[in-house]
Amino acid sequence: MAEPRPVLVADPEAKMETSQHSLEHAEDAHIHTKDLRVAEGELDPNIDVGLEKKIKRKLDLRLVPILAAIYTMALVDRTNLGSARIAGLDEATGLAVGNRASITILVFYVGYIIFEIPSNMALKRVGPARWLSFLTFAWGLVTLGIGFSKNWQTVAICRVLLGICEAGLFPGCLYLMASWYQKFELQKRVAIYFMSGSFLSSFANILCLGLTHIADDPETNGWKYIFIVQGAITIAVAITAWFIIVDFPEGEIQKAKFLSADEAEVVRTRLIRDRGSSEGERVSWNTIKDVCLDWRVWSLCFVYMAGAAAVYGLLLFLPIVLRLGLGYSQTKSYLLAAPSAAVAVVFVFLVSIVSDKYRVRAPFVILEGSLGIIGLCMIGFLDHPTPRYVGSFFGSCGCNALIVTAAAWQQNNIRGDAKRAVLAAVQVSCAGMGGIYSALVFRQQDSPDFVPGLVACCALVAWSMLLTIITVPLLIRANRQADRGERIIEGSASFRYVW
Repeated sequence: MAEPRPVLVADPEAKMETSQHSLEHAEDAHIHTKDLRVAEGELDPNIDVGLEKKIKRKLDLRLVPILAAIYTMALVDRTNLGSARIAGLDEATGLAVGNRASITILVFYVGYIIFEIPSNMALKRVGPARWLSFLTFAWGLVTLGIGFSKNWQTVAICRVLLGICEAGLFPGCLYLMASWYQKFELQKRVAIYFMSGSFLSSFANILCLGLTHIADDPETNGWKYIFIVQGAITIAVAITAWFIIVDFPEGEIQKAKFLSADEAEVVRTRLIRDRGSSEGERVSWNTIKDVCLDWRVWSLCFVYMAGAAAVYGLLLFLPIVLRLGLGYSQTKSYLLAAPSAAVAVVFVFLVSIVSDKYRVRAPFVILEGSLGIIGLCMIGFLDHPTPRYVGSFFGSCGCNALIVTAAAWQQNNIRGDAKRAVLAAVQVSCAGMGGIYSALVFRQQDSPDFVPGLVACCALVAWSMLLTIITVPLLIRANRQADRGERIIEGSASFRYVW
């Protein structure tokens, strides 16, 4: 007798789960297809302009000011050596003997260069708020410790540690901003971030003047209070930053704390439209290799390095030039070091607005480089103190603007979150090389006028202008080939180089 066939009874809940899963899969596929069409420019997303402006204002208020505050303290703690040297540091530690001052300045950049890329890799894993706050807290402690140094070797060792701790700041902040803003929104924000730091740190000379007067003898013991108080301020800024700095876009979109659901969707769409993806990528050795083998990266990094070398020279040695070269008093030397940075802030911001508006970078590099060379030559070769001092304004405006334009230009010409992280680190490593160059060419034996150092910086800026003139036609040629369908740039048919 045949056995009865089993009867299959459908599970309503299982059918519902299967249907739900199929529906979710279909929705994901539809979203992915839509994202691809947006990324390739085939579909123009309908973004509420008012909501987009609101998001940018929200970002501008939450992200840029705190990053600028951290960068301000980084510059203050990195460059206060010049102010301390005219307040007794040289005599107390023997720093002025031989090439000790140059060594102490130079060693900062060793760790600064080596730890750039590892720091940005850690930034991605740990998160911006935790990592950037930790770095700031660490170098605040180091700065405070310099105030208790008894000899120049201790100062030099502390400068090594300072370089290691500060290494991840600028590339981390640049990477974080580039992750949130579209390419032709970026330079204005980088300008505000960078020049706010430069401007506020220039007034550190005035702060130094006040701090030296805590000591009984400001010109011999005032240097200690410069490091101790400024280190304490840095630690306070680090604690504040922990609660303010936002995560990368993909993290904030998922958490929807800083942004509402509608705002998060607009941010995601904006990023896809601008760079093809809103998702973060992990940095791999292949990514590092791809970035490091791209000639365009090194061409524009040289421009960045040239500006950095000149700016570091002005920051570290301008107080000494004013005090010993131009014959101003200690008080006037502190006070006169600030106005050139204030003027540079206005100049750089105006240049950035125009550069973003017309969507070009190279013509501004030529303008900025020319202005920088004129200013440095005025400082070095004129005789009367007043026109030499005026030269510091031209030099500061041109060379600071060169850094900002080069930073934005490079970020504009690369696609992909991981490559952007590596590029930011490479950029700032090159700035560190500019710092080493500056420390080597501004020699103690050339004090107080430092003419060889000024000439060396002029030569570097001139070479950066020449490289720009060579690079631009190659970028234009690549864009025309992409227009004709002969090549794909950065893995996207719609991507074009900014020149």
